[in-house]
Amino acid sequence: MKKLFVLLFVLVFAGLSKAQWVVDSYDNSVGPIAGVSGPLYNETSIKETNFFANGLTAVMDLSNSSDFYEGTGSMKIDYRIEARDGWGGYCVRTNYHDFTIDSLPYIDLSTGTYLKFRYKVITPADTSKDGTVFMEFKLAEFAELNNGGRDVWYQHNTMDFFDASGTWKEVMMPLELNSDNTLGFANQIADGDGVMQWDKIKGFEVALVYITEGGTVNTPAATGSVLIDKLELVGSRYPKLITFDNSAATWGLDWMDWAGSDKGAIAVTNEGVDTLEGQGSLKVDYTLSAPYDWGGFVAIDTAITVDSTMRNRTALTLFVKNLVPCIADSGRAFIRFFIFENSNGVDEETWITDIGIDLSKASDWNRYYLPLVPKPMGASDRFPPKDGFALNGGPAGSTFNPDFMTKIRIEVFGRGTADGFTGTLKTTGTLLLDIMQQSGFKFDDLTAPDPPVLSVIQSAYSNLVTWVDVPGESDETYSVYYSLNPITDVEADGVDVLALNLPQDNPVFEHVLRSANIDRPRKYYYAVTCKDYAGNVGAAGSFGPVTNNAKGVVTVSITPPATFVADGNLSEWSGITPFVMQSALGSANVPSNYIVNDDNDLSAELKVAVDANYLYVMMDVTDDAYHHPQSLNPWERDEPDLYIGLYNLIKSHSAYGTGATADYQIRFDEDRIRLDGATDCDSLLFTGENYFHDAGTMKFPSGYLFEARIPLTDLVTKRNFGQVSTDVINWKVGDRIPFTVGINDNDNGTNREGMIFYYPQPTEEAYYNVASWGYTWISDEVTGVDDNPNLVNTFDLKQNYPNPFNPSTKIQYSIAEPGLVSIKVFDILGRQIADLVNKQQSAGLYTVDFDAKNLSAGVYFYKIEAGSFQASKKMILLK
Repeated sequence: MKKLFVLLFVLVFAGLSKAQWVVDSYDNSVGPIAGVSGPLYNETSIKETNFFANGLTAVMDLSNSSDFYEGTGSMKIDYRIEARDGWGGYCVRTNYHDFTIDSLPYIDLSTGTYLKFRYKVITPADTSKDGTVFMEFKLAEFAELNNGGRDVWYQHNTMDFFDASGTWKEVMMPLELNSDNTLGFANQIADGDGVMQWDKIKGFEVALVYITEGGTVNTPAATGSVLIDKLELVGSRYPKLITFDNSAATWGLDWMDWAGSDKGAIAVTNEGVDTLEGQGSLKVDYTLSAPYDWGGFVAIDTAITVDSTMRNRTALTLFVKNLVPCIADSGRAFIRFFIFENSNGVDEETWITDIGIDLSKASDWNRYYLPLVPKPMGASDRFPPKDGFALNGGPAGSTFNPDFMTKIRIEVFGRGTADGFTGTLKTTGTLLLDIMQQSGFKFDDLTAPDPPVLSVIQSAYSNLVTWVDVPGESDETYSVYYSLNPITDVEADGVDVLALNLPQDNPVFEHVLRSANIDRPRKYYYAVTCKDYAGNVGAAGSFGPVTNNAKGVVTVSITPPATFVADGNLSEWSGITPFVMQSALGSANVPSNYIVNDDNDLSAELKVAVDANYLYVMMDVTDDAYHHPQSLNPWERDEPDLYIGLYNLIKSHSAYGTGATADYQIRFDEDRIRLDGATDCDSLLFTGENYFHDAGTMKFPSGYLFEARIPLTDLVTKRNFGQVSTDVINWKVGDRIPFTVGINDNDNGTNREGMIFYYPQPTEEAYYNVASWGYTWISDEVTGVDDNPNLVNTFDLKQNYPNPFNPSTKIQYSIAEPGLVSIKVFDILGRQIADLVNKQQSAGLYTVDFDAKNLSAGVYFYKIEAGSFQASKKMILLK
């Protein structure tokens, strides 16, 4: 998006006026979870829903109260906040659910300048240790950009939890962005595009925070009760299209005068008392006559002028009060709203919507939201859409252009007998109209940014990808990709993500090069895309190929301990290469804000193997102070986590996968193995024949060890997502799998102060972000993105696997160019006993099976001939 255009999106503070919209009355806000039981979900109510607390006994109970500021009720919050962390603690409630987000409508706050609510303290905050208690009010924004990820914006408001006056007080929260969250809303979570769009709110969160010197021993707590009432949007951010102030003389009237004695009547006057804002509202007294089978109407209209900013809006808002309801069947009388626009200078087009009011029911001032999107008409022009505007007059195929608006029409319409109503309708009523405003925001920048210009700087075992920020852009982001093939489409198979949505002004990202087991050269192509502030993604800038050595890393063994016994004797693991986690070697990385002094403070060796039935894990941890108090959360104790997926990793991803691409966080506790990572800490395996943990008693001079054999059937069936698991294990030799290890360190017995991770960068977010894990391979063969089988440029014959084998094995080989390929098997005397391959093959990576069930145990040889290339290897059949 271009820099000049960015100025259009700056949210200029507007003076506070009386324009208001009650977002939530809190008259009956507390109820069961939508879709589970009880009433339908109300997206603007703080329901008894998700509850997060960083303590075991912290509470934030919600209930309906008959004590209220306005209406019929308010919401009561009874809380106990526990300061289990060194800085304090918190509780959070949300009014939305992950499983209903897609179905929730957007809450558009873009027209206002403040959110306002009222509160009354029932029981002042009682703190067991001096500190502060406050509320953070949070907006959960789900923008359409970046696949609808969630951004959370929070405001530290002025609510006084220690107030003992027993009176209702008011809180004003500025709808402005400010890094100081006491002055506006600051970003807390940026899982979306990180750009606030005030019209894309789908829910709220309320966090109660207790700041004091906390801990897990004699944990300080804050308790109390408070009432919340009438959350409303106030102020006017955008210029008003119509104020309705003293405007009666400017409206044209239409009462179906051509209908003779069946005509209606309509009159407009200026109302100076019952008004929402400004000097007054418009009073509309009408007699609605619907004598025909299609019905009838009365209407008012006025010319309107809009400026260029209208093209950036997504809706109109109109405030209506149904002062005197008409006498009609429910739904028979309603308001149709027309937009007349002239975008071509010749033909005037008319667009129509139903604002969604039932005029047979009285109402106070309500805000009606009119989305500026084209929609199809219903069965006839009597049934316009309620979620957009349908073409009602003009050439077929006309384009909706509200920025060319010339006139509006507000029509009171009565349905006739053709819609199933009995008899003719003639009734009277009175409406009040006030403030029509632009609302929402959309980008009119449809121009994708230019491709970035990039280069690559090589260093030992890494390539530093750099680029130049695209000229003419502001607040853009960059994503970096790599592949073994020239990149023409970043979504193509074989193209993987290095980093997404990197901010401007930091145009560099390091690609750490890895290979299975041994150092080997890698040839990579790179691409960088730019996404502008409007969400347009430009074509990729590319660079390559770049050939550099990749560092050989330890892999998951396919030869597990032959005689596994869960007893703490680790001798059966001697043939497996360990993952070494040591700071001195650079293989143990400490996240920021954590302390690990040296390898004696915390280091480890880990061995991992897999076969058709089990995942085998052994860890020998050096830890100078072992603490494992059950009073703490598992992650606060001396406990390790294995993060792993047993499938071929084709594309990086952040959320935990399920099904054929299941990701697991496996936590090794003293008495059990837990399956964490969005699984509610289910017990996977208890100590016994498959799991041993020495609880810090056997390791010399200090530390702990464990060994485990985890049944794969348990791994795939015990995941708890509130439904039957669909996980399957489908690993094969050569898979590049998501993988890392994290170890928590508690040196003082009261809290975790240290943590290390295996892999080049600290990955504290590993518990929720799979993309941060890194990867390794199963055994020594590579079939993932790092060795794409379609990009082989060498002849090679691999060692068969497994070896020794009984009765079958696999042989992998690569062909650099098309030609006749022959693979034969010979016994120790040189006699041919099998012809596995004898055909023309294209360049690529292949695998062939060899079944020796009819052969005797012994040594055999297999040989490949492809053009001038010949190679042979030995294999052993055991029976």
